Amino acid sequence: MIKKIIYLFILITLSLITLVIIYLSFVGLETSKFNKIVINKIEEIDPNIQLSIEEIKIKFDLEKIQLHFSTVEPKVVYQNIKIPITEISIYSKISSVLKSKNEINQAIVLFQNFNTKDVQKLAVRIKPSNFKTYLLNNLNNGRIEKILIDVKLDKDLNIVDYKVNGSLKKINVKILDNLIIQDVSLNFISDKNLTLINSVNANYQGVTITNGSLSLKKKKEIEIEGKFNSQFNFNDSEINNLFSKFNLSFLEKNKVNAQGSLLHEFMLKTDQNFKLIDYEYKSNGNILESKIVLKNPFKTDLIENPINKISISKTDLEINLNNKNKNLLKFKGLYNLGGSENKTFKVTHDLSKKIPKFLIDLDLSENIFLELINFKTNYKKRSNIKSEFSFINNNIFFKNINFTEGKNSIYIKDLKLNKKKEIEFISDINVLTFNKNRENNNFKITFKEKIFVTGKKYDATYLLKQLSKDNQVNLFRNITKDVEIKLNNLITKSKIPLNNFLLIGRINKGKFEKLSAKSEFSKSKYLDISLKKDKNNKKKLEIYSDLPQALLSNYKFFEGIKGGKFLYNSVFDETGSVSNISIENFKVLKAPAFATLLTLADLGGIADVLSGEGMTFHSLEINLKEDSAETTIEEILALGPSVSVHMDGYIAKKSGLISLSGTLVPAKMLNSIISKIPVVGNILVGKKTGEGIFGFSFKIKGLPGQVKTTVDPVKTLTPRFITRALDKMKKNN
Repeated sequence: MIKKIIYLFILITLSLITLVIIYLSFVGLETSKFNKIVINKIEEIDPNIQLSIEEIKIKFDLEKIQLHFSTVEPKVVYQNIKIPITEISIYSKISSVLKSKNEINQAIVLFQNFNTKDVQKLAVRIKPSNFKTYLLNNLNNGRIEKILIDVKLDKDLNIVDYKVNGSLKKINVKILDNLIIQDVSLNFISDKNLTLINSVNANYQGVTITNGSLSLKKKKEIEIEGKFNSQFNFNDSEINNLFSKFNLSFLEKNKVNAQGSLLHEFMLKTDQNFKLIDYEYKSNGNILESKIVLKNPFKTDLIENPINKISISKTDLEINLNNKNKNLLKFKGLYNLGGSENKTFKVTHDLSKKIPKFLIDLDLSENIFLELINFKTNYKKRSNIKSEFSFINNNIFFKNINFTEGKNSIYIKDLKLNKKKEIEFISDINVLTFNKNRENNNFKITFKEKIFVTGKKYDATYLLKQLSKDNQVNLFRNITKDVEIKLNNLITKSKIPLNNFLLIGRINKGKFEKLSAKSEFSKSKYLDISLKKDKNNKKKLEIYSDLPQALLSNYKFFEGIKGGKFLYNSVFDETGSVSNISIENFKVLKAPAFATLLTLADLGGIADVLSGEGMTFHSLEINLKEDSAETTIEEILALGPSVSVHMDGYIAKKSGLISLSGTLVPAKMLNSIISKIPVVGNILVGKKTGEGIFGFSFKIKGLPGQVKTTVDPVKTLTPRFITRALDKMKKNN
C-alpha cells in the first residue's frame, strides 16, 4: 500500500512537473518579480542604459534546456536618447537561477525603425574610430527598419559569439566627395565568420541597382563575393554630373544619352591586413540605345557627309577584369552615323597581355572617299574594316588594317603613328580597287631599306590636287628613304593613260628632295619630271609633257585646253616659290572662263569657235610667286591669231579671294587694217598679225562661288602689253 502511495506521489509529481514544463514551454509565466534582476544585469553591462519594463514572461526552452526571460516594448534610454527596442530576451541555466547566481548565457535584442539621425547621435558618444567617422559623415536619411542582435556570453558577460540580422531602407551613402549612392535598401545577416547581404537596391545619378547580394567570409583570408543588376537611362545633364570631376569638354559641348542594363559579378580576396590577394570582376548586358548629338558637325575629306550624330543600339557589352591577366572589354551591336540604316560593329579590348590591344570589326555606314586613289565606298554594299592596334608610349601601332568591299581590298601592315599622327613606320600596303567595275588600282608599296611601289595600275585622277593642298600636316615627316616606283599604267583625270611610269628619287623627312621620272602617253608622246637642289639649297622642279591636258585637267582655269606642249619650272623652299608655266601651240575647247569673257565682250562669233573646233593659241605663259599669304599672278599672257589676253592679280590663300584684271584683244581684222596704214600702222601695231592697239579691259574678282566678271568695251592697249607680245612672238619665231 505504501509503495502504491509512493508511486502515486512520484507519478503526480512528475505529471505536475511535466505540466509545468509544458505550460512554461508553450504558454509561459508573466511576472514582474524578475524586473529588478534584469534591470540590474543590463546596468552591469552599461550603467548609461536606463531600462523600464512592465512584465517579464518566463518560458522554458526545451531545445536549450534553459529558462527564457523576455519582455516586449521596454522603454530604453541611452544617454538621453530613446532606443527603439521592441523586444529583449535573456537565456539562463536553470541551475544558476536555482542557485541565485543570475548568470546570463545568451541575450537577444530586437530594434525596429531606428532612424539614421538617432544612430548618428549615439555614434557621437562612442570612442573615436574610422567606423564612427563613417557613420557621422557618410550616412544620412533613411532608417534601420529592423536589426536583431543575438549574443552569447560567458560568466563574466564577455561576448563569445554573436549573430546579427536586419534590414536597411532608403539610406544615402557617400562613398567619395562626388559619389553619393542614394536610397540604399538591403537585408543582412552576420556572425563572426560570415556576413550575407541580399535584396540590395540603390540609385546613383541615373543608375538603378537591383537584386544585389554580397557574402563576406572570414577565415585565414577574407573573401568577398557579390553580384547586382543595374539599369541606366542617362540624359545629357546626368552624364555631365556623372563625369563632372573628369572635366570632359566633349560631354559639355555635345548632347549624350544612353539606356541599357548590366549584370555585375565580383570577387575580392584579401589577407587579414586587407592586402589584395585575388580579384575578379565580370559584367555583361546590353545597351538598348545610346546617342551623341554633336554641337559642331564632324567633317572630314574621307567621309562624304558631315556627321551630326552617332548612335548605337542593341549592343551587347561584356567586361572581364582579374589579376590573372585575362582581362577583356567587348562591344557588339549596331551603330549609325546619321545614315538611313544601322550597321554592325564589334570592338574588343584585350587587356590580357603586357601591351593591351584593340580589335575592331565594323561595316561602314557612310560612303568614304579616298581621293588619293580615287576610290569611293558604297555603304549599300557590305563595306567592312577590320583592324588590330595598340597604344604604346603615346604611339598607335596598327598590326593590320584590312578593308574589303566585294572585289575591292586595301590592306595595311605594321603601321606606327606617333602622338602627332605622323607615320613612324610602315611595312606593306596592298591596294586593289575598281571604279564602275573597271580596275583602277592594283599596286603594292613595300617599306624596306627603300620604298618600292610596284603594280599594274594607279588612279592618279586627284593626285595633283592632293599634292597642291596647303596642308601643314606631313604624315611622312619621319620617313627618310630612297624611292623606286614602277607602274604599268597611271590613270589621269583627262582619261589619257600614262604607260610604263618609272621614278627614282629620295624622300627626306617626308618630302622629295630629288627625283627623276619618265613615262609615255604613246610612242611619241612623253612626260618627264625632275627635281633637284640648286647651289642655294632651293629645290628646282621641271615638268615637261607632250599632252598638257593630262596634267592640267585638275585646274579649272586650264579647262578645255587640247594639244600643245607643256613646260613647268618652279624654284621653291619653305618660304615660297617662283614658278613659270608655258604652253605652246594649243587649242581651247568649251572653256567656261574664256566663253564668259567673250560673251560679256559681245564677241559671240568667237564664243562659238570655243564650243566648236576650238580656238588656236600660239603660246600661253604664266609667271607666279607664292608665299604663305597669297599667290601673286605677275603675268598671264596668251597669244593667238584670233584673240590675245594679258592679265595679272592675286589669290588670297586664307579667304580664297580672287582678284584679276587684264586686257583681251579680239579684233584680228581691225588690227590687220590698221597695220596696213603707212608709218602709223607700223608704229602702233607692227607687222605681226594678232597685235593691236584696241582691246577690252576686264576684271575678275570675288570669293569662291561668288566670282564676278566685268568688261569695259574699249581699251587702248598699254605699251607693256605690246612690248610683251612682241618679245614673246620674237622668241617663238
